[in-house]
Amino acid sequence: MPVQVALGALVLAAGVLLLLESLGVIITPVLWALVLVCAGVTFGLVFFAERRSWWAAIPSAALIGAAIVTLMDLDPRGLGQWTEVPMLGVLGLGFWAIYLRDRRHWWALIPGGILLTLSIVTALAGTVGGAGTGVAFLLGAALTFVLVAVLPGGASPRWWAWIPAGVLALAAVVVLASAAEWFALVNVLWPIAVIGAGAFLIGRALRRRRRPEDGVDAGPDAASSGRADRS
Repeated sequence: MPVQVALGALVLAAGVLLLLESLGVIITPVLWALVLVCAGVTFGLVFFAERRSWWAAIPSAALIGAAIVTLMDLDPRGLGQWTEVPMLGVLGLGFWAIYLRDRRHWWALIPGGILLTLSIVTALAGTVGGAGTGVAFLLGAALTFVLVAVLPGGASPRWWAWIPAGVLALAAVVVLASAAEWFALVNVLWPIAVIGAGAFLIGRALRRRRRPEDGVDAGPDAASSGRADRS
């Protein structure tokens, strides 16, 4: 009941602020950010109060992320250029909170990992090229599915997650190889990989050849044991 009252009061306050803005009253972004933070904290209390209220982590993270974006917009030429980074990152942390609260909600790892990856890729967009951001996203998505496969949660194993993880990792390698600045490195690594595969096959064949075949005399001990069995 107190949480519902708090949410009702925050919705009422938001409605009043919207009405004042429509009447021409200037509302500072700091006041909007304060309302958003209070709403996010309220949903966070709902999330921690009841185990069944795992869903409350999503609006809590979204509202807190919106509050951060509102404050960053105060500096449009500085931090205002990076508003997507905290929004995506905080929302991703909300999904991770769902998983950490109850491991049965393993599905939350997927949106949580993808959103955090998008946050990192957005932050890197200004410093690396298109190929670099593409590789970063594909590797982050692949790592997300690896975590889905290896982390505990649920009653059945999730071996299927290795399939998209492998496909995404392979796509990252293809994108990396397609970048002109990596051609020289790829031209060196590819022959080395082929040489290593050939050496592995030869070594495996030699190890098999050294093993005694079935039916071959293993020495005096085998012969004496055979005579003992016949007697």
